Amino acid sequence: MELINALGASASPWLIGLAFGLAVLLAVSALASLLIKRDKSLQRRLRQLGGQAQTEPGKSPKEKLRRVLLKLLSQLAKPAKPRQNWQESDLKTKLLQAGFHTPGAVNTFLGVKVAMLIASPLLVLLTPLPGRLGHLQLVLALVGSATLGFFLPQLLLERRIRSRRKAITRELPDVLDLLVISVEAGLGLDQAIRRVSREVVLSCPVLGTELNLVSLELRAGIPRPMALKNLALRCGVEEVGGLATMLIQADRFGVSVGRSLRVHSDMVRTKRRQQMEEAAAKIPLKLLFPVLFMIFPAIMVVMAGPAVIRVSQNLMH
Repeated sequence: MELINALGASASPWLIGLAFGLAVLLAVSALASLLIKRDKSLQRRLRQLGGQAQTEPGKSPKEKLRRVLLKLLSQLAKPAKPRQNWQESDLKTKLLQAGFHTPGAVNTFLGVKVAMLIASPLLVLLTPLPGRLGHLQLVLALVGSATLGFFLPQLLLERRIRSRRKAITRELPDVLDLLVISVEAGLGLDQAIRRVSREVVLSCPVLGTELNLVSLELRAGIPRPMALKNLALRCGVEEVGGLATMLIQADRFGVSVGRSLRVHSDMVRTKRRQQMEEAAAKIPLKLLFPVLFMIFPAIMVVMAGPAVIRVSQNLMH
């Protein structure tokens, strides 16, 4: 510990900054490999279905670095793997709802958590804190940084899931309208899903990607009820779950799909309008505390300030 204190006291500021920047760069690179990585197998499948020749991934340095990083994260993920299958299944479901469809997403995510667990205390040791804190305080700082580093990827994952659910809820009414138009124009449900997924790829990217996956599953031979259940599982939104259930029941009992889609679209829009009205009704209550504690005291100072100054001057004379 004395050696650590000496190193922390004698380290120059530029060396500390360089080490800190390098550690942050490694941590961000590990997270980016999980959060930004696209589904390469899906893109190759799309090229095959489009009639294009499948090309092997290039042996570029970036690709080699990504493979080495993924292999390292897979090795780090082994101690953090769940002991029971249902826990791993729950983690897979969360990653699917966050938009990560690759088979190695679980290993990459757990590897990032373990890497952050190791890197966070090292960042604390590379700062001047060891020379300024006591032994107990340093231990608490190391434990706290390790805990924060371990749970930070989980917090980012939950935030991405919430953001994605909001995007799906916002895009669903427009997608439903296009599905109604396509079905009533004479297209089957499978063809309508494929057509809508191509049309909304720019305006509704999240839901358009999910519908594209449904179309690929249907073309691969997966039964329609299973593909729709997978859609509801990947989205994790109540309205999409209701849509999948409605389409399965309409297909099973021979009900008109176009009419069922129109009814569900009206219901979704009505629910969305009610949510917006509820949010608008909460605005006066949310504005009460800022007005009471921030704006009202300033107004009182402006209005009563000159009178208080004049009264104080008269009392002094």
